[in-house]
Amino acid sequence: MIGLRYHVGGDWGPYLRIYDSIYFQPLIPALGLSDPGYAFLNWLAARLDTGIWLPNMVCAILFMAGVGRLGSRQPQPWLAMLVAVPYFVLVVAMGYTRQAAAIGIVCFAIADAEGKKIWRTVVLIGIAALFHKTAILMLPLAIGPIAIRKIVTAILSAIVFIGLFVLLLRGQSDQMINSYAQSDYNSQGAAVRIAMNVLAGTLFILLKKRFIMNQYQKFYWGLNAIASFLSVIALFWLSASSGVDRLSLFLIPLQMVTFSRVPQALSGSRKLVIPALILVVAYCFTVEFVWLNFGDNAKLWIPYSTTLFHGL
Repeated sequence: MIGLRYHVGGDWGPYLRIYDSIYFQPLIPALGLSDPGYAFLNWLAARLDTGIWLPNMVCAILFMAGVGRLGSRQPQPWLAMLVAVPYFVLVVAMGYTRQAAAIGIVCFAIADAEGKKIWRTVVLIGIAALFHKTAILMLPLAIGPIAIRKIVTAILSAIVFIGLFVLLLRGQSDQMINSYAQSDYNSQGAAVRIAMNVLAGTLFILLKKRFIMNQYQKFYWGLNAIASFLSVIALFWLSASSGVDRLSLFLIPLQMVTFSRVPQALSGSRKLVIPALILVVAYCFTVEFVWLNFGDNAKLWIPYSTTLFHGL
């Protein structure tokens, strides 16, 4: 449904223009027309003359592989995946193709992350940045649980982060600052989406001691919770909400982890488990219902259409 969608999502037009701009380009010039990973998929699709569905499908696979991996590591995988559907899957995966692929890879990196596998996590985040450069901003959060205890790791991590920043964002930092921080462009519903992260962050902080996970995971998701609080400040401080909104998309996995663990955290009281489970399910239903019926841009997703009905 994600990969074979047809004219579904708010960024369908811009992504189609990226594909058209790459269509007649040789490989090397094509890689400079978008994020390298996504540009390569479009270049390959152009050589095979498949249309935009091929890049969409590959990015959808990367997204769902990461989200599925993260969900499977939660005590109740089905609940984690349910939490992901209303906004993460429907809106992010079907609207922000490049960033969805990057977020999926980050989720895959974090799902099994621990102190001994930190460099695997770093490499995967570097790969994620090939699809959306802002993914490298997740590197400090991923390194944080280790760097705070090991000075050598902290220094090496800082070098890696600076190296990736220069490699991927050099020459584009001014444009990103102008687009994300200084422009007057605002994302519809940014405050609501950030509030959803803040709710998850607050619950995580309050229930962290009851969550069964390794120390690295507790520290990492705790940093995500803090980042969600800081995003509120950024939302009011910056003139444009679109940048804060886009960067906060990387924090949405915190909702999967937190909300799916709330019933388990309250398992000490049998009277609270079922009500907590019902509340999480009701929350998911409410998010989807409100967005589909009252979202300013929901009409760009409705009705759903597939490439299968329009010819591959």
